[in-house]
Amino acid sequence: MSQIVTDPEAEIRALVQQFEEAAAAKDSRAIAALYADSATLLPPGVSTIQGRQGIQAFWQGFLDAGASDAKITPKTIRGSEPVFYEIGQYSAMMPQPAGGTARGTGRYLVVWERQPDGMLKIAADMFGPDA
Repeated sequence: MSQIVTDPEAEIRALVQQFEEAAAAKDSRAIAALYADSATLLPPGVSTIQGRQGIQAFWQGFLDAGASDAKITPKTIRGSEPVFYEIGQYSAMMPQPAGGTARGTGRYLVVWERQPDGMLKIAADMFGPDA
């Protein structure tokens, strides 16, 4: 199956917006749907998470702990079919170790990979707080 993709950067920016909307709705299933079946998530302070089911569980726990108001700002999107990478910054209300939430900022790197069905999905996702 061939697909003509005229603007992968616009496609990725639209997917980032879907992530923000799903996070605002506290919909971990919709967040996880943006990841490939065998995706890897590398969040700070916890072990590597492999696979969409584990990724959904991570995001559900993160949202349940109080994460909210995510703002994701892609700064660089580069690559060529079928793989692209995105580097950016995020800001969100983040769960705090002592309880409650506080505004946190950080940086991230996402690798997008075109799937056999023509959709871009997250193959790898790594994020961490600013120092």
